[in-house]
Amino acid sequence: MNLETWWLYVSAVLLLMSTPGPSQILILSNSLSSGFLRSTMTAAGDLTANLIQMVVATAGLTYLVQSNEELVTIIKWVGVFYLLYMGTMSLVKAKPLHIQPGRQYERRSKSSLYWQGFVVSAVNPKAVIFFAALFPQFIDSSNSVVLQFAVLSATYLILDGLFLVAYALLASRLALWLTKNNVMLRWAPGLLLIVVAIALAMRTV
Repeated sequence: MNLETWWLYVSAVLLLMSTPGPSQILILSNSLSSGFLRSTMTAAGDLTANLIQMVVATAGLTYLVQSNEELVTIIKWVGVFYLLYMGTMSLVKAKPLHIQPGRQYERRSKSSLYWQGFVVSAVNPKAVIFFAALFPQFIDSSNSVVLQFAVLSATYLILDGLFLVAYALLASRLALWLTKNNVMLRWAPGLLLIVVAIALAMRTV
């Protein structure tokens, strides 16, 4: 893969990531409720699901997703109801959040944060089709396809990871600013989880 092709791919990915989606909203929620460092586990879960989807796409299993709409629908709605439940429980158990330097965040387990990120990304099985359609546009069949796949996958994961971390950092900074201005953030994490569920329910691709 030449440098010009790679830069074209990077530009395409950046454009695709420029609009916030369910994963970005989720990491905003988790950064508000659990702090920046712990919310990075959500990013790790999201990236893990993306990597699996890339491997599945490259392995030629796109047909399974294309031909089994029932499987697509089941996976999607399991994720929607899971996030609605998490958001509702967060609202029920919500306590006033006064975010100050050195405050104690909600001590949710890292595994819980990780699996939330994984589920939000994994419940979109049509992402397999997306990767299967995107990668061939930038692959030269006369060179090593496996190596080019590795470069494209690594590039996507790094860019996506940077976007997610940036959202998490933004949320933690914003939360501190809001608190300094006497704004209560009691309901924000739960409401954001419900927004993620609605976004997933409305998404068609």
